[in-house]
Amino acid sequence: MSDERRVAERRTLALRGPGAGGFTPAQSVAASNPCLNCGTNIQLEFCPECGQREIDADPTLKEFLHELAEEFLHWDGKLIATLRLLFTQPGALTQQYLEGKRVRFISPLRLYLTCSVLYFFFAAMLPSRPPTFSGTARGTQVGIINIGTSDTVAALRELDSLARQGNVVSRAWGRHFGRAMRDRRSLSASITDAIPRATFVLLPVFAALFALFFRDRRRRYPQHLAFAMHVHAVLFIALTALLLGRLTSMANLRIGLQAIVGAAMGAYLLVAAHRVYGGTRPGVLTRLVGLFASYLVAFGVVMLATFGIIVLAT
Repeated sequence: MSDERRVAERRTLALRGPGAGGFTPAQSVAASNPCLNCGTNIQLEFCPECGQREIDADPTLKEFLHELAEEFLHWDGKLIATLRLLFTQPGALTQQYLEGKRVRFISPLRLYLTCSVLYFFFAAMLPSRPPTFSGTARGTQVGIINIGTSDTVAALRELDSLARQGNVVSRAWGRHFGRAMRDRRSLSASITDAIPRATFVLLPVFAALFALFFRDRRRRYPQHLAFAMHVHAVLFIALTALLLGRLTSMANLRIGLQAIVGAAMGAYLLVAAHRVYGGTRPGVLTRLVGLFASYLVAFGVVMLATFGIIVLAT
């Protein structure tokens, strides 16, 4: 019997009741069509006890992909409606969420995870450009980390000396740091790849900073967290757009793309914060400047900690 016919008969049975018109009693149906999760009789499409949809334990590839798209992306119009409101009216999606109007949109967490997965997917698929490092009068630049000396040969000698002398911690640091400096290309790539991942750690910090700088708005922390997730979802889409720079070797084009995306993100955050938190735009801008300065400090701390972990793992 086809799946469509089985579902149609089951719906007819549910409407007429057990035993009506010669149909099989509910007890027999329960024995032949149990929920695979809890064993309760399924009369329609979903289990009345646990809510699980009627599924095939051995699905076809088409059924599996359909379930994946439906469960992860909510491919029922919610994703499209969410993204449309997210980008066309900055802050409006958060406003709808805070007002309790949530059924038409996917949750902030699901949106955040979807956009981040999209970024990491394209980051893995698009060809990566070789990381750059350079020596200047102020030091050796590896990714966004400045090592502190322009003479890398002398620095390596000092690290090798440190690895042989000093206490246990100094010897371990000198050994690992020297090994990492001898493969600066890999070190630079690791630091660059760690930047988007740092946003996962900094997401609650970002929300906490909004709670601090907009504390007079009397909002609870989860409300700031929802706004932070929406902003970071846009950030991951912006980072995905920056990946297009990998497709060109023209440095000026990449710099121009970075400038456009950076300006767009700044404008988006200003409009979104003004819509969600209210107040005058100059007042909101002043708070955002202080908030962004604090965020940069937190970002620097996280990146230095990440740098240390990368070096010690080398």
